[in-house]
Amino acid sequence: MKKIILTLLLAVMISTMVAQEKFNPFLSPEMVTPQAFIGFSSGIDNMIGILGPQLDIVLFRKLTLGGGIGLSSWGYKYAVNMQFYPKGLYKYFIKSGYSYNTGIENFETDLELETGQTESVRMDLKPIGNIFISGGYAFKIGKRNRFYVETGYAFPLITENYYELYDDSQHLSKTSEQVMQMLRPGGLVIAVGMNFAIGGL
Repeated sequence: MKKIILTLLLAVMISTMVAQEKFNPFLSPEMVTPQAFIGFSSGIDNMIGILGPQLDIVLFRKLTLGGGIGLSSWGYKYAVNMQFYPKGLYKYFIKSGYSYNTGIENFETDLELETGQTESVRMDLKPIGNIFISGGYAFKIGKRNRFYVETGYAFPLITENYYELYDDSQHLSKTSEQVMQMLRPGGLVIAVGMNFAIGGL
C-alpha cells in the first residue's frame, strides 16, 4: 500500500513540474522550442520555386520535417525535406529532400531554330523531379522567428526528353537547347526565407 501511495505522489510531483515548466509565465520565449515554423521562401532552384509558403515541423530540437508549394518557371513546385541543426534551430543547418515540378502544357515562347531563324515555338514542359541537398544558416529574428540563407545543388531525375515540341518540323538550335537546359529544374540552389515560430514544447 505504501509503495502505491509513493508511486502516486511521485507521479503527481512529476506532472506538476512538467505543468509548471509548460505554463510558467516567467519562462522566457527564447527558452521554449517552437512546435513548428511557418513562412515563405524564394530563390534560384529554391525547393518551392520562385515564391511560396512552407511549413517546418519540429521533430526534435535539432531536426525538422518540412514541406511547401510554390510557383516556378516549370509550373507548380512541391517539396518535402528534412533539416538537421547540429547546434540548434538558430544556427547552421543541413537540408535534403525531394521536389517535383508539374510542368506546363502548351507553353509558347520565341526560340532560335536550326535554320538560324527565331520563331514562336509551342511545347509541353514535362514534369521533373529533383533530389536536392543544401546547407545554410538561420538567423534569429526577435524572440523565436528566423531568417535564413541557403545554398546547395538539385539533381534532376530527368535529363533528356523533358520537353516536347508541338510541330515536328521545328528543331531547336544548340543555343536554344542550352536555354531549355538552363530553364529546366535542377542545378545550383540559392535561397532565402523567413520563418515564424508556432507553439512551444
